[in-house]
Amino acid sequence: MADAADDVSAWTPWRVAASSGFMVDDPNGNVGIIQLDQKNFWVTNAFRFTNDAIEQDLIATLMRVDNGAGRSEAEARRAVDDARTFTPSVENPTDMASIPRFMRWFENPYGAHTLAAIIHDELIVDEPNGGKLGSDTLSDAFFREMMRVAGVPWLKRWIMWAAVALRSRFAAGGIRRLSVVLWLLLALFGITCFVFAVGSWLFDWSPFVDPWLLVLIAIALPFASSVLWGKQCGASLVAAIAALWILPAALFGVIGYGVYQLLERGARKLGLS
Repeated sequence: MADAADDVSAWTPWRVAASSGFMVDDPNGNVGIIQLDQKNFWVTNAFRFTNDAIEQDLIATLMRVDNGAGRSEAEARRAVDDARTFTPSVENPTDMASIPRFMRWFENPYGAHTLAAIIHDELIVDEPNGGKLGSDTLSDAFFREMMRVAGVPWLKRWIMWAAVALRSRFAAGGIRRLSVVLWLLLALFGITCFVFAVGSWLFDWSPFVDPWLLVLIAIALPFASSVLWGKQCGASLVAAIAALWILPAALFGVIGYGVYQLLERGARKLGLS
């Protein structure tokens, strides 16, 4: 959805992924960054995401519903143009993608998803649904679609979408936060059922019920509990499936990182540097 008034010569495909849909305000397609501290960076030039189909879908969604009242086409178009464009400012530093240290075996803070993550961070503000699109759910879906065009693999982008959707629902508070807590409890119960079923077959554990019943419960729970995510039920299913293999690895990562922190603390007390 190019604006005829734009100076198109100033926008160059992002050199990291030329077909990603991201255009950079730099003749060489570079996105410059300055490190501000050990965690945050300042992006020095503007960039934007361009994909006619995705932009039109966003516009249609905003025209159809906006807190009970659809926006006009002009208002929706302005909102989408604003949402898809990153303008650098000293007031909006970024940590790239917010990936916990113990999860960086799965994905790094930077990669094909970098610019999508930076735009998404701009769309999610402290107040739930207070961003440029007026909907954290829509902003999360936009993040997933930007990653799709940028070439992030299917399962990885859906897992990343599920993670940000979980955060958005929890941050909304109220009934949404309660639904997330209930979903997490059900997910933990389902994983426990699956583990005990596998343990009974491999290690002769003696669960209180038939292992096949435990497997059926583990399979049924993700579908039954997905209603707790409302329109984001797809994220619920992805999160439930991914949890079976991501959570154990993440737990070992947490333990390993915790041991490392204890060793560093001990080294400091011994005066080592």
